[in-house]
Amino acid sequence: MKDIKNFFKRMSVLLCALLIMSGCSAVGDNVNDTTESTADTGSVTVTGASDTETSVIPETDMSEEPLSADTSAQSMTEAVLQAYYPRNNYYSLNFDTQKGMWFSYIEYESIMRGRNEQEFTSALNECFDNIVSVGCNTVYFQVRAYGDAYYDSSLFPRGENLTDDYDPLEIAVKTAHDRGLSIHAWINPMRLMTDEEMQNLPEGYVISDWYADPEKRGYISRSEGRWYINPAYYEAVSLICSGIAEIVTGYDVDGVQIDDYFYPTVDPAFDETAYNASGTTLSLGDWRRQLVSTMVRRIYETVHDADPTVIFGISPQGNAASDYETLYADVYLWTSEEGYCDYICPQIYYGFDNAALPFEETAESWRDMVTAQGVSLVIGLAAYKVGYEDKWAGSGSGEWQESTDILARQAEVALSLGAGYALFRYDSLFNPDPAVSELVEKELENLKAVE
Repeated sequence: MKDIKNFFKRMSVLLCALLIMSGCSAVGDNVNDTTESTADTGSVTVTGASDTETSVIPETDMSEEPLSADTSAQSMTEAVLQAYYPRNNYYSLNFDTQKGMWFSYIEYESIMRGRNEQEFTSALNECFDNIVSVGCNTVYFQVRAYGDAYYDSSLFPRGENLTDDYDPLEIAVKTAHDRGLSIHAWINPMRLMTDEEMQNLPEGYVISDWYADPEKRGYISRSEGRWYINPAYYEAVSLICSGIAEIVTGYDVDGVQIDDYFYPTVDPAFDETAYNASGTTLSLGDWRRQLVSTMVRRIYETVHDADPTVIFGISPQGNAASDYETLYADVYLWTSEEGYCDYICPQIYYGFDNAALPFEETAESWRDMVTAQGVSLVIGLAAYKVGYEDKWAGSGSGEWQESTDILARQAEVALSLGAGYALFRYDSLFNPDPAVSELVEKELENLKAVE
């Protein structure tokens, strides 16, 4: 049965990939018609020049349903996603109060790279036992860090730490559920590889084809030597959503989480061509925020279309103003209106004595922000800071070196606010640097006492 399921999954993903890589050729024929028909409504859709046949996302009123299939190409893409990704009937395991642990691709360097399936499984069993021992009920397992895949994907190339022929996500799902852990597939949606890594990608993947094709280069943009998916293009966001659909339909995950890697720069050159082609009257900042919110909403809908019981979460930076102004992540919208996420997990990686953003005050401000029905709050905690100087904390810079119960007290604050909490990241607590291991051990003992 599993082989049959995998066959249909591969065939469906291949069809989606072919459509995406084609650039949705119908766009060039229909976008100009759309521009004329929507001119009176204030919605603007532009081809981005007829020779490229690409579709810049139309200006949208975010209070309405976004991207209502304004072009036949958009209709085609949505139809393929719906028709060829069968709904997963798995009923997810989730908790009213999340107590999470991030398990990143960095951990894979020690438990996955150079290991066979049996060795990886054994190591992961130990890791997940440790996660349970500290009172956590949820693990955020990273499946895409740089446009790659730590699972059986037909859309994205294999992650560099996966050096043997097995499926880490399949093993992780079973390992988590055997322990009563909820497992969320953690994804960086926009961040891709370095220029050198993109040059060495094998043919046949969407991003490698876009990189090689000058007419599709707009779908990806470069900043400081690294490439990113450009959310200005409908086809680019469709790739992100297709990658999520293949996870939720192919694996019994309980959630999907994206983190804080949205726009990597405030430099207008990053997406200048798309902005100029859009014809928008919005400022660059408002336009980018609208694009990110459109992407977020499409991901939310993709997750729930694939399995209505699976939840979708976002983990932005703890500084909401910075999210809004520099990453173009409108966390104020996502926490006040339904349809963007099921939980928000701000990375409040600050001590109680942080001079600019003291922990308790910042946590309370996020609690007050979350007003949308059905959206819950999970507070991200900085386990990686234990034992180290917090250089940007001003007068509170020595707090993490002097205390042994910061994480426990922060977890208690989160629970008192009606929120969950999450710890970044696994190795910081269970494989710390020897120089801070004594402090970490004491933090762990205190953390285990939190109820």
